[in-house]
Amino acid sequence: MHTLNVTLNGREVTAEPGMTILELARREGIYIPTICHEPHLAPMGGCPSISSCRICIVEEERSGNLVTSCGAFVTPGMVINTDSQRVLERRRTIIELMLASHPDSCMVCLKGNRCLLRKVASELGIGLSRFQRIPVMSTIIDANPFIRRNLSKCILCAKCIRACQELVIEGAVDYFHRGFAARPATAGDSPLEESECTFCGTCVAMCPTGALIESEPLYRGTAGTSVQSVCPFCGCGCTIRLKVKEGRVVRVIPNNEDPVTRGALCVKGSYGFDFIQSRDRITSPQLKVEGRFEAVSWEEAFNVIAERLNQIKGQYGSNSLAVFGSSKCTNEENYVLQRFARCVLGTNNIDNGSRLTGTPGLMSSDPASGFFGATNSLTALEKADVIFVIGADPTVAAPLAGYTIKRAVRCMDAKLIVVDPRETRLVMFAEIWLRPRVGTDLILINAMAKVIIDEGLHDAEISEETIGFKEFTNSLGAYTTAYVEKATGVPYADIVKTARQYATGGKAAIVYGNGITQYAYGTDAVKALANLALLNGSRSKGTCIYPLQKENNAQGACDMGALPDYLPGYQRVADLRSRRTFEDYWGTVPAAAGLTAFEMIKGAKAGSIKGMYIVGENPAASFPNGRFVSEALGSLDFLVVQDLFMTRTAKLAHVVLPAAAFAEKEGTFTSFDGRVSWLTKAVQPPGQVYPDLDVIIKLAAKMGHAIAYASQRGVREEIGKLVPLYKGIGYGSPEEPQDQARAIDRLKPPLVYRKRPDRMPSFYLTNDNTAPVLTTKEYPFLLLTGSNLYHFAGGTRTSRAPRLRKYSFNAFVEIGEADAERLLITRGDRLKITSATGEVVATARITDTLPEGMVYMPFALAANPVSQLFNIVLDPERMTPLTKCVSVKVERIGAHE
Repeated sequence: MHTLNVTLNGREVTAEPGMTILELARREGIYIPTICHEPHLAPMGGCPSISSCRICIVEEERSGNLVTSCGAFVTPGMVINTDSQRVLERRRTIIELMLASHPDSCMVCLKGNRCLLRKVASELGIGLSRFQRIPVMSTIIDANPFIRRNLSKCILCAKCIRACQELVIEGAVDYFHRGFAARPATAGDSPLEESECTFCGTCVAMCPTGALIESEPLYRGTAGTSVQSVCPFCGCGCTIRLKVKEGRVVRVIPNNEDPVTRGALCVKGSYGFDFIQSRDRITSPQLKVEGRFEAVSWEEAFNVIAERLNQIKGQYGSNSLAVFGSSKCTNEENYVLQRFARCVLGTNNIDNGSRLTGTPGLMSSDPASGFFGATNSLTALEKADVIFVIGADPTVAAPLAGYTIKRAVRCMDAKLIVVDPRETRLVMFAEIWLRPRVGTDLILINAMAKVIIDEGLHDAEISEETIGFKEFTNSLGAYTTAYVEKATGVPYADIVKTARQYATGGKAAIVYGNGITQYAYGTDAVKALANLALLNGSRSKGTCIYPLQKENNAQGACDMGALPDYLPGYQRVADLRSRRTFEDYWGTVPAAAGLTAFEMIKGAKAGSIKGMYIVGENPAASFPNGRFVSEALGSLDFLVVQDLFMTRTAKLAHVVLPAAAFAEKEGTFTSFDGRVSWLTKAVQPPGQVYPDLDVIIKLAAKMGHAIAYASQRGVREEIGKLVPLYKGIGYGSPEEPQDQARAIDRLKPPLVYRKRPDRMPSFYLTNDNTAPVLTTKEYPFLLLTGSNLYHFAGGTRTSRAPRLRKYSFNAFVEIGEADAERLLITRGDRLKITSATGEVVATARITDTLPEGMVYMPFALAANPVSQLFNIVLDPERMTPLTKCVSVKVERIGAHE
């Protein structure tokens, strides 16, 4: 690459074309102070249309000009001085002008030593400003528990505006008024809670002064320790920094060095961590005696568990026992847990929480199809030319993915296709929005495939490079114009337009979520998407697939073999060679595939499953038909639950073991796009709590089976040896960027058809037994379920995060304007939602995003779970439950309180 020769502070250096002076200086280890500059935001220095701090000015000695280093690009022959007397005097003047209109309240400001204005002023030797003070008055009007605005401290750096518009792509704030009266504000200068703000906290994290601070901070001061970790909520795998003071996590900020998160989190990531300090935490083992729990020692708890599990195993056999792992536990914990199930209990009856939501996306395809989860990174998603989003609302369920998609459209000119019966936030960014009838996604996907084939938009060599193309083509004959239009309710011309856009638009990406996987045909729908990707998978374009896993380690739990039919790395239990690989390290591994989560529950009810060990999951609240699940768990001879809180499931147990939260242990999580990130222990767990890994190993020893690992590193090293996806990943210091690794074998080119020495990719033949979900006279509404931006899953943790709970706690149901008017429903009314299986009560919200006859309710809080409305109906292949749509009736039972 051609380089540029310049002089920097009297030293000859080289720079790359396109490099700014600030970037060059930082590369050379030369400090230039900045306030408005942010690495993940576009430079604003020198732009005449907006204000900038200009603190980063340097002198270009050939021309004598003072230029802002954050926006000025290096040119050949430049002679740059970063700290000449002229530069320093100008910087002091700029800071003094800022201080002239800044409150003299540093001693009581919550920003404290984190204030960049204070830091730079100190570096330049400035105490008080020599200019006449011109105070800027501001009224604090925000009533939300997240963000407090004191704009008298605003220095107009525009970081909050740029972060909202460039990273989060929400546009909730912009400059309001002009000149000296200018300030960042919402439309009409309304309170944040009345704006489009999602309270992601990115603006607070980037604000250089005390203008934006946490509204209800856990600690009013500067934390002493900063520890790198990973957000414990959705599957995006955002890396964070935990701020610790006196043994407590008091603040969470984005990891600004992460090139994927780029300094942005969501509201849960920023303000949902304080469940760690909840008074509801279980802090010692609990043994149920005569219907009541009593605190006991670990030794006594282990003795009871080992005796009862060994007794059941001896009397009824190993397959009378079952283990339910967690998609919230670390990779190492899930790896050891599945080894415990297979080698200590002697059963493959092991599953994890992703069975409820995303397992079809992980496991619907075999190695010939090319993917077990996402086929590329979120960084690659932002570079796609066409993004096809179906059955997903990333802006709520996976906010980082939502930011990425919006940036691709807004900043990279990508074309977005959205398929959803609801008008989600992404629709305003979409080139095409299809609104099919609920339950007809498979028909629509196959219809798109037929258009692509009929019009010859696929690669001409695909029939020679793949298996089953002819059979697949023949299977699409039934998708006539009349049939597709009648089934989906979408005009066929719109489907043709969508197929053409997808097939001819360049590099494509498919993003899907629970709206695909939580139907009874979920596995077939995912297979149809794999076919669609394969059709568009030429070497010149390539198509990436992104299944949005709901839980933070759903991908990792499956990678680690917490599945009844797969060993770690998706090596089939039934395969003798795979078993022998693990038996060399573990001992005997059972050969027969085990039971999935819901088969375990049914087995418990039928009496064939006698004992269960549940780690980090709450099936009594999260599974459909909670009454049946609770009865089944209550009928077990012996139930052990390991969790943070006394959940509905824990209350049914004979022994409850306390668990450590994410900030209280070490390990790794794997995001849905395959990034493996470190958890670093930040604080000590409360009371007698141990990490899950230690508990599992100690329990195995008590049962007479040594699972000997000297440390966490020992577990990871064995994973690196036995799990192909994780070979070659470094496990040094979590502070080293190279250890924020991707599972190497999953980091392959976009899903392409290509010849391989052992196999070629295959097309799937899907079973089109689908039909629209229908209403009845008794149940005239369709209820759709989804995620809640302010709470996660059943709310076990987020309901114990005070700020999230304060802002959004009660269960709500959205209903369209026309239906609300017809039923005389107003916002805030109490509604009873009834299905053939159960009923829930929720608060009404009126919306214009739903068609008539449809209501929407998120999975929000365990106190009133929407899962009660669903019976247990399973996908016949992957045994994932239908929990996306159900017919209901809606009744107004109370007025707004």
